[in-house]
Amino acid sequence: MNKRRFLCLAAVCMLVIMTFSACGGGQGEKEEKGDKAAANTEVTSTLSMAEEVKAYLEKVDMEYAYKLSETLAYDKEYWDNDLGWRTAGSDAEHKAADFLVNEMKNIGLTDVEKVGTKVDKFQFNDSSLTIEGTEINLMPAAYQCSGTDKKGISKEIVDVGTGFEADYDGKDVKGKIVLAGVNQWDESWIDGYIRQAHEKGAAALVTYSTGGYGELNKDTANVQDVCCDDLIPTVAISANQAKEIQDAIKAGNNKANLMVDVVFEEGKGTTYNVVGKIKGKSSDQQIMIAGHYDKYWYGFQDDSAAIALDFAVAKAMIDSGYTPENDITVVAHGAEEWGVSNSQFDWTTGAWGMIHDANPKWASKTIAMLNCELPAFKVEGNELKLVTVPEFRTLAAKMVKDSGLVVKSGDVTISDKPQDATNMEDGVTYRWHGVPYMINGFEDETFIKQRYHTIADDKETWDGDTMKSNINWYGATAIYIDKMPALELDLTATCDDLKANLGEDVAKAANVDVEGYTAAIDTLRAAAEAHNKKITDVNDRYEKAIADKASDEDVAKLREEGKELNQTSLAAFKQVQDEYLKTDDVGVYIGHPNLNNNVEVLQGVIAGLEKKELYAEDEESGALDIAYGLNVGHDYNYYIFSKKVGDDIGQMYDSSKVSKDKSYWGTNKMIPIYYVGDMTYKLVRQAEDKNAKIDYDAALKVYNKALKQALKDVKNYADAEVEGMNKIAETLK
Repeated sequence: MNKRRFLCLAAVCMLVIMTFSACGGGQGEKEEKGDKAAANTEVTSTLSMAEEVKAYLEKVDMEYAYKLSETLAYDKEYWDNDLGWRTAGSDAEHKAADFLVNEMKNIGLTDVEKVGTKVDKFQFNDSSLTIEGTEINLMPAAYQCSGTDKKGISKEIVDVGTGFEADYDGKDVKGKIVLAGVNQWDESWIDGYIRQAHEKGAAALVTYSTGGYGELNKDTANVQDVCCDDLIPTVAISANQAKEIQDAIKAGNNKANLMVDVVFEEGKGTTYNVVGKIKGKSSDQQIMIAGHYDKYWYGFQDDSAAIALDFAVAKAMIDSGYTPENDITVVAHGAEEWGVSNSQFDWTTGAWGMIHDANPKWASKTIAMLNCELPAFKVEGNELKLVTVPEFRTLAAKMVKDSGLVVKSGDVTISDKPQDATNMEDGVTYRWHGVPYMINGFEDETFIKQRYHTIADDKETWDGDTMKSNINWYGATAIYIDKMPALELDLTATCDDLKANLGEDVAKAANVDVEGYTAAIDTLRAAAEAHNKKITDVNDRYEKAIADKASDEDVAKLREEGKELNQTSLAAFKQVQDEYLKTDDVGVYIGHPNLNNNVEVLQGVIAGLEKKELYAEDEESGALDIAYGLNVGHDYNYYIFSKKVGDDIGQMYDSSKVSKDKSYWGTNKMIPIYYVGDMTYKLVRQAEDKNAKIDYDAALKVYNKALKQALKDVKNYADAEVEGMNKIAETLK
């Protein structure tokens, strides 16, 4: 799993929550509790596939699932270094791919193959960090940047505190190694710290976590993807290791040697997606079950256990004698964590190559992708969450609450209130191409903040009941989707999101025809409801035909009816993604709520400036209490880093500046960037200077100009969305 997480402070979080609450994905979003409906300990369904689900459940091999998880996490044959890493295009990733090929064949999958796709190769072999005059000798974890030569960098190491621009004041770091404490949850992603160190002339950056991630204890180091160009060698150590170095510096021992042995080859790497199938009676359609096998440290949950779940599901299906109607395609993706340099969209690279380059025809034949991440740790409240594209909400809830097919294990329950998908795993790539998907809910904040992407993602986190419940759910859901002729893809959810995310106040300010927009939603909803009735009718007739022991010919005709409806459903779903899907750091949104958020931020900044309040007593209404929320919070970088760093980060999200070969699943999904950073940067510094003469009129001119453009953008987006609704309604007719 990749977790490109950036959270700003309370004010912007409130704006984002208010705007985005309908479409999900935000870390601060209030979660709706489910009814914990999946309390069944056995199949109670009267549906036609109930016996096949029972047979599947009887063949689930938990010992196999654990052993495969352990092998993928702990077998040193599949490690690149002593820390356990297996990364994009590396030797260990290639060896693991070969292992997975054999394992697929061993459990009975057919048509097994390795599908190679292009990535930037990153192989972390070794590292060392020593401090002269001390016994400090560490093995830091390397970020996805070039390393050093074998001799390393022998230079003074300088403590730059939190690594912000102000922390460099009065410090000569040119050509030296800098030590910085980073918080990638509350402050900025690692790219901000790297860019700042590079701008100041540092030769290398050594980081440690001050909070956010790696919070299990102070012996825990954490890494993420860089979302940055290859600027300087960058590594991570633990807070306790950083304290040792800080003490050494204070004692006068500030000469360090940093050696980072990596293979970093842009455009020259190959990652392998390993594919195997349970062949169906027809190969016109397929259902995917997927995960990824690249990892940091042990990566027991992320994502070794997920691959084990996928294989365990396939094994149980095969062992139970299940013959699917459609191909069941198991895919172990490579290069999910990172796969390309100098891109904001540097994760899920292997999956992109799989469907965009190697198998583009999959987009029109894959009726569902069941992706998997972190499936086997004990979650908060012992309640598993389900995460889906909006159009699968109804089906996911039905599976848990009404189908009688989903069986829990132990004290685990499963929520019947699906949450909306974000962009933090391979599903976002398939969704971009028009493939609807579901995934287990893996965003348990305690696990993510303590163990995620650290050495503590280990086998001690294994919880058998959680894994078993997930295996039960995946298998039952796959069998249900496979057996029902018509895919239950509910596009009324699209209508719900468009309505909730319109933002009437902003729309009216932008002169959007709100009545016309609402009427277009109603038209689309009517078409979607009529399409849903066709789906229900076919599936009901199928269930009756099976119950009545209808002829094979009659059943086959119903399946063909279902296939025709599925083509319409998938075409409409792809149109939804093309017309409405937008993304940012974390969220994936239908409509333009993140654009509305920019309008509201600019309006708030202007109101504060008109009152000549940069920071208000309420800490909410001043111009600078609000300004950092612009561009989905990225303008906060102007508060803590240099103007250039803020500009560079903003440009990574600007579709007019990002080359298409670097935008991947962000292509055509980015909203406009509003460049007011010069003024924001200036005001932040002036606010700290009691003698500063602030030109409020000049500031108002800048933000009003941006607001004027943002309102034009809202109008253009809304008009285009209305056209899109009419097109999709036609598709559904």
